[in-house]
Amino acid sequence: MSRLISVRVAPEWECFPFWVRTADEVIADNCSAERLVAEFGAPADVAKAIDAWDDEFQAVYNPDDPMGSGFPDEATTAAWHERGERLAGRLASALRVRTEFHTARGELVFGG
Repeated sequence: MSRLISVRVAPEWECFPFWVRTADEVIADNCSAERLVAEFGAPADVAKAIDAWDDEFQAVYNPDDPMGSGFPDEATTAAWHERGERLAGRLASALRVRTEFHTARGELVFGG
């Protein structure tokens, strides 16, 4: 098992929300919640909560109209973003590695 360097919480259509970089990898690898828990020791409850948060994002994806995909209004988008930001902060506290949070509304970096 390689040492975890950083985690990026960044939802993208049809991908896992976690992007991990280890000491052996130059490019971040898309990572499932299960792998984040099993290989890198993330708390299962936090990883599962971020997965559920990402499921909300995946649910508004329209493959027939990707540009029209999204939450129905600004208030819903803002609440979703803020919840993700709090969850990423909890993940950063638990893993103690650089944790980046990124959505279309902006980004934040926790830790090193």
